Amino acid sequence: MASLAKLRTRWAAIGAACAVTLGGGTFGIVQASVSSGDRAVYVPITPVRVLDTRAGTPITNTTLKVVVEGSINLPSGSTEVVVPVDASAVALNFTVTEGQKNGQYGFVTAFPCTSDTDTPPNASSLNFESKVDIANAMNVTTSANGSICLYVYGTADLIVDIAGYYIDHNHDDRYYTETEVDTALTNKADVASLMAPIVPSLPATIDSTGSVGAHTSTAIGTNGNPVISYHDETNLNLKVATCNNPTCTTSTNTTIADVTGGLHTSIAIGTDGNPII
Repeated sequence: MASLAKLRTRWAAIGAACAVTLGGGTFGIVQASVSSGDRAVYVPITPVRVLDTRAGTPITNTTLKVVVEGSINLPSGSTEVVVPVDASAVALNFTVTEGQKNGQYGFVTAFPCTSDTDTPPNASSLNFESKVDIANAMNVTTSANGSICLYVYGTADLIVDIAGYYIDHNHDDRYYTETEVDTALTNKADVASLMAPIVPSLPATIDSTGSVGAHTSTAIGTNGNPVISYHDETNLNLKVATCNNPTCTTSTNTTIADVTGGLHTSIAIGTDGNPII
C-alpha cells in the first residue's frame, strides 16, 4: 500500500504540457484537463496612510466609515488610487493613540460596511488601555462600495496604513486538496475516479501512416510548441513532428533523410532554435 500513501502528495496536472499515446499503429498527442475558477491573490504595495484622525476629532463610542477602494483623499492632501475598485479585501495596520477606555473596556472593531450605521459584529480587532499606543495588523473584507468601518468603544485617535490588497484571479486549479485525496483513499476504488481529471483526453492524431510513434522524445520549441522525434517502424526511419500549436492539433512531419532506425532517440532545442536529435 506504499504506492497509495504516495498519493497524499498533490498530483500536478499536465496542463499545457503534452502526453504521448501509442496504440494501433497510430501516434497521437493529447491534452490534460484542469479545473479553474476565481481565487483571491495578495498584491503587496508600499504602505500608504489612508486615515489619521489626530488632526481632527477623536472617535468616541461610534463608527467611522473609510472608503479604501478607487480614488480616495489621503491625509497627506493628495488624491490617489491605493486599492483598485475590484479588490475583495485590504491588508492594513491600524494604530490607537491617545486612547481612553469606556469604563473597564476600550476596543476597536474593523469590519466591511456600506454605511456608518451598519451594526458592528460582536468582535474585537484591537483592545487598548488608556493613554497607551497600540497597533494591530489584519485583513479586512471590503464592502460592495469599497468601504470598511472602524467602531471604537471608548475614545481614540486612529491611524490606518494599507500595505496590500486581495483581488480575484482566474486560477488553474492544478492540485487536489488534502481532503479530496483523503476522501478518495477511504475506498481504493475511488483512486481511479480521483485520477480521472488528469487522464489524457481530446486526442489529436499526428501521424497514422504505417506503424509509427515508438521511441518518442519531446522538447518545447522557442515558440512554445512541442517538437517530437519518433520511430517509423514500417519504413525503419526516424521522423520529427513540429507542432503548430501547444496541443499539437496540427503538425508538420518530416522524415530525417539517410537515417535508418531512429530507435531510442533524445531531442533538445539548440541555441539557434533548431532541434538536435
